[in-house]
Amino acid sequence: MRLALLIACALSVGSLHAQSTRSVSADASVLTTVRITTPVKAGGTPLPAGTYELRLTGEHPAPAATEERPDQEWVEFTSNGKVVARELAEIQYDDDLPAVGASSEKARNGTRVEMLKDGEFLRISVKREVNRYLIYLPVKTG
Repeated sequence: MRLALLIACALSVGSLHAQSTRSVSADASVLTTVRITTPVKAGGTPLPAGTYELRLTGEHPAPAATEERPDQEWVEFTSNGKVVARELAEIQYDDDLPAVGASSEKARNGTRVEMLKDGEFLRISVKREVNRYLIYLPVKTG
């Protein structure tokens, strides 16, 4: 019985060490990893179905003088450590949500990849703390 308890404790400590090592070395620019199941386009670049790491660049498009638009940031799609495409992500902040309506509720933390109505766009929604990143990718046809 004691031997089993000692083994369980040793495994738990090893597991905690491995988890803490991963979190310390984690790259803060990595937004999430997504699995895209259908070919899409990101920034005009065709992306085949596959798994991609999304990284925040810290780069924002220049605001248009006459146009008011939501806050945006460029996001890189990487595969096997190489940037394969870039796309703008719309950023929504919990503090700026409308008081009423469907958009008034805060999204849950995590990532969702979903096909939008009529299958024309794939939306990637990533909620991190008080920021929600929305990326819309046209589905590649033909």
